[in-house]
Amino acid sequence: MPGNRGFTLVELVLVIVIAGILAAIASPRFFQSTVYTQRAYADELAAALRLAHKVAVASDCPTLLTLTASGYAVAQPAAAGNTCSAQTPTIWSTPVIGLDAAAVQDSAPAGVVVSPTGTVEFLGTGALTAGSATTLTIGSHTITIDAVTGLVTVL
Repeated sequence: MPGNRGFTLVELVLVIVIAGILAAIASPRFFQSTVYTQRAYADELAAALRLAHKVAVASDCPTLLTLTASGYAVAQPAAAGNTCSAQTPTIWSTPVIGLDAAAVQDSAPAGVVVSPTGTVEFLGTGALTAGSATTLTIGSHTITIDAVTGLVTVL
């Protein structure tokens, strides 16, 4: 029958079986979200660091990002009139407010680990204080903060 065109039942079943095998192998990769969650948190943390830097420069008042295993928060010293409070030791009592009118803070997603934890303090000049962490690691992503300029990059 030279006029008949199409696929046989055997060919169709074989294509469906091969597609099923490929789907079984490839689908777990699509549903593993840890890599995406780590990258999203690295970007979010970098944005918080950049905002802390900008607030420090704009207000000529230091800002402190406190990074713990459970999340982060950004704060400044309490204001004394139109200047920063010169208390020693510095009391970081005023949360930095973001563009959404909420305090700049968040919790780390489940399964995301940041190292090292601690504090990152930006001076009014934008530089980091001595002894501050300049490299943070989140999974395979690295956040680097230049000690002199305060430039934040995510790799």
